[in-house]
Amino acid sequence: MVPTRIHGHTTGLKAGQLRRLEHLYRRRLPPERVISQELARNLTELSCEIKRQIGVLVSRHGTVESVMVGDAKSLEIPPLERVRQGIGRLQGLRCIHTHLGSEPLNRDDLNDLAILRLDMMVAVEVQTDGLPGLVHCAHLLPSNAAGKQWEVLPPTTPSQLDVNFLRVVHSLEEEFTRVQGVRELGDTRDRAIVMSVVT
Repeated sequence: MVPTRIHGHTTGLKAGQLRRLEHLYRRRLPPERVISQELARNLTELSCEIKRQIGVLVSRHGTVESVMVGDAKSLEIPPLERVRQGIGRLQGLRCIHTHLGSEPLNRDDLNDLAILRLDMMVAVEVQTDGLPGLVHCAHLLPSNAAGKQWEVLPPTTPSQLDVNFLRVVHSLEEEFTRVQGVRELGDTRDRAIVMSVVT
């Protein structure tokens, strides 16, 4: 029986592989770390074995909230159970997933980052021996003169990823709030919400 907490393409996986996917829910990350060497290795070893992308959504507390299985080229993030509201708020979740090969973040990854307002999008390269390769990370940017939507960090290995995750997301949310507040103060246009109901 397929565990209901695993989202995506689980058809054809063995019972032991499904159990190892389920065990990902037990993993914990130090809140200030983007990813740990241990979690990276858990993901890449299993991803190499099943020849599919694997991903997790991790909260700011470092707990795994969702486990996802894709195909060899892509991964679909399930509907989010909680949506954070408020000016400048990010989702409170980072997506960490594998890429089978030496692939950077692709357009789908960056679109998911923007549309879902994730804290961060992280892709770990799966090497041929199943070990983690380079880690690719990106986060959203507040409105800026250059019109950049996101910042892609230089790729590095999991052990050398020296980014204080909590400091980055809290700083980003403060800046999003400040920029949004300035824009609203100077904007005197009428506002409306357009809705459509289709049967």
